[in-house]
Amino acid sequence: MIVLIDMGNSRVKYCTSVQGKLTPINVVDNKEFTCRLFENQFHKSSKVIIASVGDKHLTDALFDWCKANNISYQEISSEKQKNGVVNGYQVPAQLGVDRWLGLLGAAANFANKNVLIVDSGTATTIDFLGADGQHHGGWILSGINTLVTGIIANTSYVKANSNEPVSLSFGANTSENVHNAAWAATVGAVNVGISQIQHQGINLDEVVFTGGNALKLSSLINYQNKVIPELVFHGLQSYI
Repeated sequence: MIVLIDMGNSRVKYCTSVQGKLTPINVVDNKEFTCRLFENQFHKSSKVIIASVGDKHLTDALFDWCKANNISYQEISSEKQKNGVVNGYQVPAQLGVDRWLGLLGAAANFANKNVLIVDSGTATTIDFLGADGQHHGGWILSGINTLVTGIIANTSYVKANSNEPVSLSFGANTSENVHNAAWAATVGAVNVGISQIQHQGINLDEVVFTGGNALKLSSLINYQNKVIPELVFHGLQSYI
């Protein structure tokens, strides 16, 4: 049994790969990612593969636990190329590993296709993968919740609820204005990405959403699209 782990800024997602098939994804807060969890969930594993943009203390603790239990440990970092995918960054290691794995996952799911990948979590990232495997770069912007909390934290009189429904309409109060603007800004970025590709005369084959807000964003985009929650794990499978 091989454990695959995707560690973000606030949450850890993990599953296992058994004979090439993924088990359902588990999600815990970073503060719950402790030796107790390792003992309960990973003790039968032969190998742990992790990609992390989170706290190094957590990955160090996992490494030490694996070493003490004779379990193989591998931490993934972004590379210049793998499985026909070519990193578009001038310094490949500077591309976030979650984005790198999203590219590998997209290539595994959509061979020889032009794909726009939208990963919407704490940050929202947008990347374009060409049909030839070349990564043509992308964008990083604040995630939906970060956009909302950012404006509240930096203004004195702007207040917003935490449970506004998803909408692109003009808001009738300040809370709606803040939330709806966050969705509108994010949808606008995705639509501009689609237009950028089309204006280059490129046929965009797929728009893929992943991350915590994937389903909600997907419903707001008029262009045909797919939601693949486990896209990063498909990328992690490239390292088994």
